[in-house]
Amino acid sequence: MATSALCFYLLIMSSAVCFSLSAAQNGNIPQGLALDFYQNTCPQARDIIKAEVLKVVTQNPSQAAGLMRIVFHDCFVQGCDASLLLTKPMVSEQIATPNNASLRQSTIRILDNIKDQLEAACPGVVSCADTTVLSSAIALELVGGPNIPVLMGRRDSQTAASNQTVIANIPAPQLSISGLKQNFQNHGLDSRDLVALSGAHTFGQAHCRVVDLQLTPTVSSDLNAGFAANLARICQPNNSAQNRGGLTVHLNFLSTDVFDNSYYKNVLNKVAIFHSDAELLNAPDTKQLVQLYAGDQATFFQQFKLSFTKMVQLGVLTGQNGVIRTKCSVPNS
Repeated sequence: MATSALCFYLLIMSSAVCFSLSAAQNGNIPQGLALDFYQNTCPQARDIIKAEVLKVVTQNPSQAAGLMRIVFHDCFVQGCDASLLLTKPMVSEQIATPNNASLRQSTIRILDNIKDQLEAACPGVVSCADTTVLSSAIALELVGGPNIPVLMGRRDSQTAASNQTVIANIPAPQLSISGLKQNFQNHGLDSRDLVALSGAHTFGQAHCRVVDLQLTPTVSSDLNAGFAANLARICQPNNSAQNRGGLTVHLNFLSTDVFDNSYYKNVLNKVAIFHSDAELLNAPDTKQLVQLYAGDQATFFQQFKLSFTKMVQLGVLTGQNGVIRTKCSVPNS
């Protein structure tokens, strides 16, 4: 009897979690997306993606951050359509100003490899967009993040966005809090999403050319003096800009390749790298959330799940819109 009661309780709680996830999105799930979208056409799709992501993240945990960056930079421009992965014949989004040198080519090759495996198993079925989103969610969990159920059914764009479109949509690291809020509002996201998704800065790296914005001509008041001095040593400011171009620093020195809530502690302690990180403390609502997440990882994880889910449903192509690209780097002929 006790076992039956426990099972019933767990079932009810599981249903409540699913209901809460749907309710939090206000029922605005794009038509055509479903957890079991490939059940009849490529039932092994999730297993193929998971096996490859497990292999690469086990070998190099930093690839989880690389995958997350690709998802953000894809979804925020013209929707989650894998247009970021296109490299020819058009001018690629990858060389647009906010993306140039900030996206890992090794991570893009991982997605290309997964797509090749999916094409071998189920030709013309699984999109590059779904491959990208699910790979990121799986990698996130592998490095300590929450489990995020990913709805599938996205289709791919045949065209890439212009440099101007990328610049207009990707929030710059020097934006003020009002600029950040406006950028997220333009994408149908709110302050809770802004603070939660900024938490992805808990892992990954930044190029020294971006760090220099906080160090020159004078050290930004955003930074703890000792932390700024350490950044300056790493980025070797006495070298030429060309020599510094390939240098990077960890976004989080507390737990470099782990997804946790330490980013928010860094923001409060003035050891977060970007000006946009420090700006989260310059509005009462976002500051309150930073303080909350710094002390409550479970609450951060729950909001991150909701915000990530909203982000990966931005501007999706479903049904007869878009295509299933055979190769993620080129449009179908």
